[in-house]
Amino acid sequence: MGGGSNWPSPRQLKISPTTDKNTYSGNPIIPGWYADPDGHIFENQYWIFPSLSLDYGQQTYFDCFSSPDLIQWTKHERILDFADIPWSTNRAAWAPTAAYKNGDYYMYFSAGDGAGIGVAKSTTGQPQGPYKDVLGKPLIADVLFGGQPIDPAVFIDDDGRAYLLWGGWSHGLGAELNDDMISFKSEVVELTPPNYVEAPYMIKREGVYYYMYSVGGWGDNSYGVEYVTSTTSPLGPFTKTPSHILSPDHEVAQGTGSNGVLHIPGTDEWYIVYHRRPLGDYAANHRYVCIDRMEFDDHGNGKAVIKPVEITTEGVMAHPLQESC
Repeated sequence: MGGGSNWPSPRQLKISPTTDKNTYSGNPIIPGWYADPDGHIFENQYWIFPSLSLDYGQQTYFDCFSSPDLIQWTKHERILDFADIPWSTNRAAWAPTAAYKNGDYYMYFSAGDGAGIGVAKSTTGQPQGPYKDVLGKPLIADVLFGGQPIDPAVFIDDDGRAYLLWGGWSHGLGAELNDDMISFKSEVVELTPPNYVEAPYMIKREGVYYYMYSVGGWGDNSYGVEYVTSTTSPLGPFTKTPSHILSPDHEVAQGTGSNGVLHIPGTDEWYIVYHRRPLGDYAANHRYVCIDRMEFDDHGNGKAVIKPVEITTEGVMAHPLQESC
């Protein structure tokens, strides 16, 4: 497996949904070394925005991928290139996250192993961009509350209010964004739950906010995902006891973590997207993007928990999107 250089151009790919719902995606779901996937449904397509899993000096741009059914994926190349962002130091392009608001697509990204978190806007009004840096400087340049400015994740609540979560070095942070999506409405607060290391992500289900994050070491088999919850706000307060939901399997893969989530609108169908390493391969950057089902257990008392995820080689069944998604 290489860096995806043999992946056909979009013009060569069939992008109509499969009619065979018994088809499985397989894992990995996209070719090449990629990590830190952010998942969304935009314009009746599934989208994944990952990092290139290469040496820091080779991480100078971002690709993204789209699919109508979780089976056939189209690669959109170089949607944001650090050569066009002078403040970025042209290295260590990490963990992008995308959002749609007010008719525009935005992408937030880590640059330079701590140079900052930037924000870019699609120049075409489409999810695949290309994207252009909006501010000419980082949106977040400083280490706050001990948290390195990396690993952004956007969460848009049911009321349309948008929040940005981020933070490395074992400190998680968050703040509400203004409607312009390029400045902050609230003060930055520390959110660090137990065991937090990096890669925050948030979902909401039935009034409960699930604050997910990676634990352990990204370069070894201790990597995993845990979560805490809040019924108050995306910025907490959160429960004190985390639940561990994503772990390696000695028969399937190692190094599981840095997740995103896909939710089928109008259903209780959820998928976790994440990266992992092949068994027996200990090269730090040999990571690829996978998908598996994520299920909830309601316990009959309104306090739903996310069940531990079963990581698989087959992935998930085809799920073509309806026009209303």
